[in-house]
Amino acid sequence: MKDIELRLAALAKLVTARSESVEQRLGEEMTRVEQVLLTGTDYDELVNALKTVAVLAPKFHAAVLPLLTRFVESVSLRTLTMNGEPIQVSRLRYRSAGHLIREAIEATNPVRYLHTVALVDFLLALSHSSDAEVAGKARRAFESLVEFDLNVFYGERGLGAQPQIDIVARLAQLADDKLVANADLVLSGLRRVLAASMEGHAWTYKAVTISRGSVTSDWGVAPLRADAIALLKRMYPLSESIKYRKNVLSTLDEAMRGERPAVDEPTAAMFERDALEVLAFVEVLVANEALPLVQSIEHQAYWNYYHAATPNIAAAALKIRDVLERHAEYQIYKQLIGFEGIFGRWEDLRQSEAAWEYTNEKRREFARQFVTEINDANESRWRTRILKFSETRSDDLATFPVYYEFLEFLGQCRPRLALELLTAHEETMGPFQIALMAGLWVGPQSEEVATIVDRWIAAGTHLIAVAKSLIKGDARQLGTLSAVIGKGSELDNHDVIVHAMGTAAHLHGKGIVAAKDVFMHGLHELAKRRNADWARAVWFNRDFKTLIASMDADERAEVLRSLASLKKLDYQSEEVLAAVCAHDSTSVLEFLMSRLKDEAAERSLRRETGVREEDIFEAVPDHLHQLNKLLAKEPQALVNALRNGFDEETLSMFPYRGGARLLKAVFPNFAEPLPALLQELIAGADPTNIDFALSVLRTFGGGAPILETAKSIIKIVPEQSSTWSELAAALETTGVVMGEYGMAEALERKRQDMLIWSTDEDSRVRAFAVWLIEGLDQFIVRERQRANEGIELRKYRYGAGKEET
Repeated sequence: MKDIELRLAALAKLVTARSESVEQRLGEEMTRVEQVLLTGTDYDELVNALKTVAVLAPKFHAAVLPLLTRFVESVSLRTLTMNGEPIQVSRLRYRSAGHLIREAIEATNPVRYLHTVALVDFLLALSHSSDAEVAGKARRAFESLVEFDLNVFYGERGLGAQPQIDIVARLAQLADDKLVANADLVLSGLRRVLAASMEGHAWTYKAVTISRGSVTSDWGVAPLRADAIALLKRMYPLSESIKYRKNVLSTLDEAMRGERPAVDEPTAAMFERDALEVLAFVEVLVANEALPLVQSIEHQAYWNYYHAATPNIAAAALKIRDVLERHAEYQIYKQLIGFEGIFGRWEDLRQSEAAWEYTNEKRREFARQFVTEINDANESRWRTRILKFSETRSDDLATFPVYYEFLEFLGQCRPRLALELLTAHEETMGPFQIALMAGLWVGPQSEEVATIVDRWIAAGTHLIAVAKSLIKGDARQLGTLSAVIGKGSELDNHDVIVHAMGTAAHLHGKGIVAAKDVFMHGLHELAKRRNADWARAVWFNRDFKTLIASMDADERAEVLRSLASLKKLDYQSEEVLAAVCAHDSTSVLEFLMSRLKDEAAERSLRRETGVREEDIFEAVPDHLHQLNKLLAKEPQALVNALRNGFDEETLSMFPYRGGARLLKAVFPNFAEPLPALLQELIAGADPTNIDFALSVLRTFGGGAPILETAKSIIKIVPEQSSTWSELAAALETTGVVMGEYGMAEALERKRQDMLIWSTDEDSRVRAFAVWLIEGLDQFIVRERQRANEGIELRKYRYGAGKEET
């Protein structure tokens, strides 16, 4: 690694030199790396060639992008090697063609402002890579390229907005279908072009300076923003997708955000011009645009009114408000759907927080009123309206609470219409089936909905919706819920079973005792499949704790067995364990001990077979949140259980992935009674007990809390024994350090601790202290030397800064 760094440093100096021999030498080097990149297969050689290209780029800038384009197009077709042997991706997945392509993207940095348009095409192509990491790297590189940089805008280069002007012009040359295909990246870039501020970063070897400034209208910014807005207006109608158009509107909204106050009058005029342009554009859309988009327009228009920098902007926003108020259909939509709608008189909302007190309760009143107003004469119009409103989509269905209640009440009061919506419009009403069924279950047509549900269960359709619709049910629907689990089991659909179990837990919390049997039915089925996903569905539900409390010992044991398949214990599964532990700590402790044995066995198997799994089994997490408090109430049982499972086979990994990790999770600060329990084990002078205690100490690091326990070991073991080396490793552990000399300074503090020990009344403690101080002194010298070398390398990479130049 150092060799290539030195070689690159030498080349970097040659690039700035001017002589015929240097030109020839650099040309030969460029020819060599070009040959490597186009035909080479050795991974390390290719990485070094890419780094070399980046260094040579200032001299051969015109050749860089064509060369890298050919490289990224061909490298995936080669069999990469390391030390002459083909790389096995399963073992060395970080040495792949994808990683090399990401290095190639990095190598374009030196030419980004010399061949900006060509780089845009290069990155656009890679942003569609099937390798998600390559696509992400290309996207980030494009966003960085299009972003204003103070140091480029005003610095030595003084390019102003020219790179961004070139980028927007290139994007505007794309055909309509290409703009839509690249919409996410194009819009992301245009947001940055329309940003009201910019930053710059200056690096030295020991600091980074972040500067921030406002965008002004000069240096080409004003025409650039006009071109960006024109491109967005062109893009808006190219797709009828709601999501697409929302993203365009969101990007246009960026054009209406300005720094306040503006730097100067021309800049203020630019921001006003852009805001009025966008507001006039969206005003025309209101009358005929899809209602979810009208809602977005209202939301953005209000906030631009609220933050309006000039009376003209405020007036333009209020014109949109007036058009919205005349849009009768949107006013109904806003009451039922309106998660982004603005309720109230805008002038009042701007002046008073109290004016915002338009609660969902008022909207619920409107929703119930709408239902009661539906009759045979207007039912057809409401059917069309409901189907239209139900096309609204959100990543979080919790954004539709009022509409859910509207549909549920509709199921109770207009069951025929609700049944028609449920059965004849399954695709449109899919996200809202639960609300319709919840109302139908308690309405006069409950038998008919039961017939429909039976048909769905038999066909294996809408099973999750059926399970969730029973959340407000009673004991009469438990048979249906159990049938859902049965069908989910037949289809091997774990999600169906999990959701049904969640409903069963909730019903049990309502006092329906028999719901426990349905929950256990689901648990049996998932246990057969070694699946514990149910824990994520019920952990947060306080009804689950009631359910656990009602279980007998065998049922709680089955809950624990069902969790055995988990590769890792996450927050949710820990909550389940805590609920069980509150009633049966012994069983939970046995469960954890079993996981520790399984972890050791899996580790041994991986070592023998050489197989590396991405999803490695982890017996216990580094940190616990609830279970630790319960286990801490039984410290003796915990220590005894871990000591009984400690042997020669588990010794090596015990401090890192074994039982000591569990002790640290329960006693994170090495608090009593843990030290007393360990010292009790040490006092017997049993070698295995001492090894156990020493392994625990290594887990907790070398801080002050472990010193007395460590001293008790020293007093017992022979001088210069192997235990001394193990103790030294424990005591030298520093944890997180900061600064160039952080490690050396931490070691010096440990040396001070040992100086105190060197005057201890116990001769073995004094001898150990003298021995460890000698080792620490050598360690400190090496660490300071390493830090100094690191500083010099960073000075080469980032510069020393003006104060040290």
